[in-house]
Amino acid sequence: MKLTASKDVAGEFAVFMRQSEDFPENFSIGLTYQPKDGRQEITLIRCNGKHGIFNSATNFNPSHSHWDFHIHRADAAPLDSGLKAERRATKTTEYASYEEALPFFLKLINLDEGDVRNYFPNDMQGEMFH
Repeated sequence: MKLTASKDVAGEFAVFMRQSEDFPENFSIGLTYQPKDGRQEITLIRCNGKHGIFNSATNFNPSHSHWDFHIHRADAAPLDSGLKAERRATKTTEYASYEEALPFFLKLINLDEGDVRNYFPNDMQGEMFH
């Protein structure tokens, strides 16, 4: 899903959502920014489900286990080092499934109520706007 930013922002934002068919607890919902000046896309935030161990040798936060629900947020330090901006992750208790993570994410990125009504089923709207 492409999002419209304010007129002051030179670039495009997009939301991605994916979930494993075999392991529903393995999912990722995120927001990316694509600068118009040709620089590479930056993932600003990712709400992830449980997906196991990942390579701690290259992880900016080696104590973090991906066995838990977690959130990756963009940070300038890894980006300035030539690494993915969202390498750091923190465990979260804000959601415990894809179905809970999606409304949490949409509130987090401040998606307009009209867009939620256009893109998502009616049963989620009660969770978002009460």
